[in-house]
Parts: sequence; C-alpha cells; structure tokens
Amino acid sequence: MEDITLLQQSFENFNKATVDLQLAYARLEERFANLNKELEEKNTELVKTVAEKEQTKNYLQNILESLINGVIVTDLDGKIQTMNSCAEMFVSADQANVIGQHVSILFEDTVANEWPTINLAEYFKGESGNKVRINGRTLEIFCSPFKSPGGATIGNVFVLRDITRIEKLEDMAKRTEKFAAMGEMAANIAHEIRNPLGSIELFASLLLKNLQEKKDKERVVHIISSVKNVDNKISNLLMFTRKQSPKMKKINLHHILAEVLDFSEQIMQQGGIDISVKYDGEQACIEGDADMIKQVFLNIILNAQQAMPDGGVLKIKSIASAGGFIPAESAVAEIIFQDSGPGIPEENLSRIFDPFFSTKQDGAGLGLAIVHNIVSQHNGSINVENSLRGGAIVNVSFPLLKEVNEKLERPVK
Repeated sequence: MEDITLLQQSFENFNKATVDLQLAYARLEERFANLNKELEEKNTELVKTVAEKEQTKNYLQNILESLINGVIVTDLDGKIQTMNSCAEMFVSADQANVIGQHVSILFEDTVANEWPTINLAEYFKGESGNKVRINGRTLEIFCSPFKSPGGATIGNVFVLRDITRIEKLEDMAKRTEKFAAMGEMAANIAHEIRNPLGSIELFASLLLKNLQEKKDKERVVHIISSVKNVDNKISNLLMFTRKQSPKMKKINLHHILAEVLDFSEQIMQQGGIDISVKYDGEQACIEGDADMIKQVFLNIILNAQQAMPDGGVLKIKSIASAGGFIPAESAVAEIIFQDSGPGIPEENLSRIFDPFFSTKQDGAGLGLAIVHNIVSQHNGSINVENSLRGGAIVNVSFPLLKEVNEKLERPVK
C-alpha cells in the first residue's frame, strides 16, 4: 500500500514537471516568435538602410560624373581612390588602371622627373590653382583636403578645370587690343607717307619723259618701281587696318574648306604635298562671311605648303564640340591643320601674328595678322603650336550655331 502511494506521488510529481516543462516551452516559443519578429523588423530596416545608402551613393556618383570638371580623390599618401569620367578624359587614363597608384603617374609626361619629388597637394593648393599642359589641353588644377565627418583629414581632392578655350580667347583679346593700337598708328603713318610717295612717283614720271641717257632712265624707272613697291606695302597695311564688315549668314565650314582645297589642289600636288581630310559629321555650321573664312583657310594652307618645300603631308581635321563635358554656350567648330614641316622656332611662336613679322625674304608679314583679324571678327580663336612629332599645328575655332548645339546635344534614340 505504501509503495502504491509513493508511485502515485511520483506520477503526480512527473505530471506537474511535465506541465511546468510545457509552460516553459510555450514561454520559450513565444519569446522565440518575438525575437524572430524583432529580427525580421531589424532585417527589413537594414535592407532599407542599405538601399538608401546605395541610392545616395549612386546619386552622388551621378553628380560626380555629370561635372564638367575633373575630380580625383586620393588618400593621404597620394594614392588614387577614385576619379570621374571627366578626369579620365582630361588625363587619358582609365580609372581601373590607376586606382591605388600615386597621383603623380597622371602627370609624369608633363614635368619629367619632377613630380615624384613634389608634394602635389601643396603644389596645387591655392585660390588660383596651377596650370598644367597635358594632351593638348591647359588644365587649371586645385587641391583641397578631403575630410571625414569628424573633421579629420583623410585625403586630398584634386579638381581639374579645362581652361584651354579661355586661355585662347584671352590670348586673342590681348592680340586684338595690341592690333587695334598698332592699326591706328599704322594707318596714320601710312597716310602721311602715301602723299609724298605720290609726289615722288609723279615727278619721277615727268623726269623720265625728258631724259635721254639710258642709264638715267633706268635709274628713274628703278625709283618708280621702288615707289610702287612701297605703295603696295602701304595698301596691304591699310587693308590690315581697315575693318571689313563681314556679311554674316549660316555657312558650313566643311563646304567652305572643300572649296578652298579644290582651289589649292594643283598647287599642293606640284609641291609634292599629300592632303588628308577628316570631317566630324556634317554639323560644322557657324554664322560667318564665307569669303572671309575662305581667306583664312587659304592663307593657312599656303603657309603650310611654304613650310614644306620638299613635300610632305598636311592633315586637316574638323571637330564639332558640343554636349558631354562641354557647356552649350562654349560649343565650337574646330578646324585643325597639321603639317609635317620643321615647325616654328620657339622664339617666333609668340610673334607670328604680329603685323610685319615674317621669316620670308619678300614677305609683308600681314597674312596671319589679317587672318587673326577675320577670326576675331567672327568671335573665334586661332592658336598655333608645334607638334611633339614635328611640324606645326594651327587650330581655328568658331562658335557653333545654337541650332547645331541643340542637335548635337540631343541624345541618340
């Protein structure tokens, strides 16, 4: 009987323990469900945060890629961390190939053997920046520290601004101002000289009629010839100083260039010069005077021909720059002439547009000065430099018509 009582008590204890265990398990299940729900909420919040951060990252990346200035970010050691497409274009480098390398690798062809010893962050720091010539562009580079949210400097940001066209326009403005002063002075002098020259020619002609000796006649004829030569130079001078009024209308530079090339083809063939022409589409339309633009192109082509007396190659390329990293108001049509001659001596480069400056024995030195005036009247720019491979490069640019800008900027469907 006592054993049965103990057995019943044991069953009761077991049943009680089972109930307690079930209750504990139920509480555990409830707690697990709460934890699982809380975990799902946290996971949803985390996914949302990651998506927002990715969206912000893409937004900032799109802003970076949309800038018309180049941006390069480095760490404190000068190693490249990121750069935008504009910077890639300016320095002709692919981001994937330069990540982790020192930023000086982008400028090693600019100042040979110097960049590795320079602290570029300090060199490019300042309000005015520093100018660097690279890949045919003039870049103004600024540097500022890249800081963390806490304010600690963790790297440097280099901003590259293309000022090639601005620089050309500044040079054009300086030359135009100088030419205006020189032109006014030259015109006054020309008129003062022309009057006595006319008298000399008149009296020499009268004297020639009364002379009998052959030697005396030859001397007077020589005087008259010299007077006419001087008068011709004065006429050229007055043509340079006289501001022609261009007859502005819509013209296609490609058509103008083709006409000039047809006209000069025989001269170039006789000189053993091959011409290579590459047109950039059919949209090089500007507002200008066709005859004056022909004079510009013909003068440049003839100068190239004279620079290659033993024959050579003249490469002509057109570029219609609009859209992309170029602001619409700055869009230009460029015509680039590159010859294979000896190039221009460095000491003459800054003087080639000066009136009366000529390296030719019988040259008047007004050809390029007149070209400069015509380009200036069309709000364009002209720049001459030597190619690294030899020869000279003449770059003439004119503002594109607004309708052409819009057409070039319109995305291709």
